[in-house]
Amino acid sequence: MVRKTLLGGALCALAVASAAAAPTKLEASSVETKGAFVEALLQAASVKPDATGRSPYADVPTGSPLWGYVHKALELGVVKPDAKRTFGARDALTAAQAAEMTVAVYHMDLGATSPFQWAKSQGLLSQQGVLTTADAAHLIAGLKSLLRTLAEIPGSWSLPADKRAELLRAMTNSAKAPYIQLQENMAEMYKTKWSSSAQKASAEAELNQLLQSMSMQLTLSAQQMHVGSHTYAVVQENVSSMAGRHTVQVVNDDGAFYEQQDGSGWKIIQSKFADSQVMSLASGILTHVTWAGRQGSFDVFRSQINPAAMLQLISELGLGKGDPSKALLHATGDITLTIDNSSGAPRIAEMKILYSVPLMAADLASTFGSTHLPLSEIDIQVSGDDVYHYQTLVPTLPQGLNLSNWPTAASGGTGSTTTGNTTGNTTGNTTGNTTGNTTGNTTGNTTGNTTGNATGNATGNATGNATGNATGNATGNATGNATGNATGNATGNATGNATGNATA
Repeated sequence: MVRKTLLGGALCALAVASAAAAPTKLEASSVETKGAFVEALLQAASVKPDATGRSPYADVPTGSPLWGYVHKALELGVVKPDAKRTFGARDALTAAQAAEMTVAVYHMDLGATSPFQWAKSQGLLSQQGVLTTADAAHLIAGLKSLLRTLAEIPGSWSLPADKRAELLRAMTNSAKAPYIQLQENMAEMYKTKWSSSAQKASAEAELNQLLQSMSMQLTLSAQQMHVGSHTYAVVQENVSSMAGRHTVQVVNDDGAFYEQQDGSGWKIIQSKFADSQVMSLASGILTHVTWAGRQGSFDVFRSQINPAAMLQLISELGLGKGDPSKALLHATGDITLTIDNSSGAPRIAEMKILYSVPLMAADLASTFGSTHLPLSEIDIQVSGDDVYHYQTLVPTLPQGLNLSNWPTAASGGTGSTTTGNTTGNTTGNTTGNTTGNTTGNTTGNTTGNTTGNATGNATGNATGNATGNATGNATGNATGNATGNATGNATGNATGNATGNATA
């Protein structure tokens, strides 16, 4: 009897173990179908269905609500039918197929990474095999969350989830830093493409003289203290060009701006962005961000610059009107961001930028006017390197400027962003400087020299060059500061004004 009981118990245990080891049979109602996922995916991607035409598929008739989604998905190359007369709307969908469709609808370039590997790395899928309705719902919900995150850095599909979180945290932490110090070096040069090699020799000397007068080098240092709703910043910029050397100093005394050029004495100036609230407009300037690995104790990220988003900023701010600004649509730029994560709170430590704006034949005509130079294109190339520190230091007032309310000691506050701050520095410090100063100077001087230097130098007149710099950089750096507001501009305003007036 005991043996029978033991045997019965063993058999029961074996049955339980066997049942556990056997594959789970999915109920038909819990399996995600090909048709249902096509509809859910296009809705998540905000792709409107196209119900025009007649359906050739027996399982998706023309009058079916699914036909519009299937038709659109086929047009976009997101999915393929099973056969000439059968779409396969009720087919069980696998995780790999769902990942492939997701990658296709967003035209992702994942390199050697498979769609499923990408989806798994982003936490959208967990395992291969048939996709359940719960799996599909998780994928769609995760995709929507990912899209919201990528609004700040669009196209950054291949950025690992943990690195994306680190980068966004670094931007936020840097923007909230109450103290920041910046050192920037920037250079601008030009490359030419000739439409007629026969005329090149005779025109080259004239062109080289023109381009040398337009080239420039810039060094900038900035200190900022941003505590509560108060901002204090000191910026000094040195510009060297054929027109000479100029030094511009700008001080932001909590919304009151002072400027001195070449030691000529301090004067009160108006900041064009003193009350602007355009920070959110610049979302999307940095695009297709990738993680490039580690450099010592730092994480390195590389990014492209979205020229369409930059031009959108120019348009919305009412700046850079006319054909020269449209040249930005053809611009290309790369940014390398170095993130310091040693303290556990990541912040931006360095930013390097290489930016190029090609002036094509039509741009040259509108920029230079009637010119006999046989040029098909001029590329304006700008390189910059910004290094950031976050030491608790009160900005030092330059000699000759005494301000009664200037802070004399560092505050223990943590800093905050305050909507409506009259300095226009609503969203922070560091990243504003990052994009505001480097991209500001980059875009500013690029656009500035495009619309200002080029026009001034078209006549070869040194005075025209000075005027061109003054007007062009004023417009250009206004654009740059707007771009700086992409991720929170604190001293970008003061910096942009310094840059804009550097060669005035």
